[in-house]
Amino acid sequence: MPLEDELGDILQKARDGKMWSQDDLVKATDISGEDIRRIESYQLTPENSVIEKLAKTLDLDGPALIEIAQERWIPEPPGSDPDFDLVCLNVFMGEYPVNCFLLRCKETHETAVVDTGANPKKIISKAKEMSVCPSMILLTHAHPDHAGGLGELSNAFDCPTYIDHKEPKPRGSSNFKIVKEGDELTLGKLRIRCIETPGHTNGGVSYLINQTLLSGDVIFAGSMGRANSSWSDLFNSITEKVLRLPDNISIYPGHGPATTVGQEKNHNPFFIGRVG
Repeated sequence: MPLEDELGDILQKARDGKMWSQDDLVKATDISGEDIRRIESYQLTPENSVIEKLAKTLDLDGPALIEIAQERWIPEPPGSDPDFDLVCLNVFMGEYPVNCFLLRCKETHETAVVDTGANPKKIISKAKEMSVCPSMILLTHAHPDHAGGLGELSNAFDCPTYIDHKEPKPRGSSNFKIVKEGDELTLGKLRIRCIETPGHTNGGVSYLINQTLLSGDVIFAGSMGRANSSWSDLFNSITEKVLRLPDNISIYPGHGPATTVGQEKNHNPFFIGRVG
């Protein structure tokens, strides 16, 4: 699976953190506006010296940014967990893939859906193939690409939907259970810890099961999510919560490949040297 963000995406998000326009970046770097626009629209991969200048100006790590720009880094896939099965399903919203998950306790076979996608027929089909009927739906946030299929899944499985207390309830269910920081849910023999990770949305929440974090759109391999509510909140969610977890914690984001805390601390241009 390719990285969710390319060089252009990373530069745009870094500009957002400084509240800069493309013109501001042109003034700060003396790189032409045409080149900036071509880089951010995936039409130009500049020379390493230009990438280094952009990285320094935008407070990014230069060598890590070059690795991503030249497609020389992809995270090593995390290992599996002996206590549960985690099935990642690409559920498309138009041509845009979203990672949705079926989480099954190996001992009891109790199962949860994590994010519904906009068209959850693949989730329903996979649950039937696995001979499971999910007993809960966990939402990382309420954006349509992650929660648009809630109505169809609620009708199929007749189970409660868990969502953070700061997040608006999406359409499709009247059976909501509200979670907040530190809450612990039970799925068979599994314990699921709720970690509030706002910034992409006000009520974003990640779910930690053993050594696995299901993080929604907070962090991507080699990048960060889009700061739709607050760039500083999103940055702090990552540096103060996600990347404070042990290095061996697996991260399964809402888009792109899985990674680990340790790999992001060593390869993510936003966060190298930012976390002790």
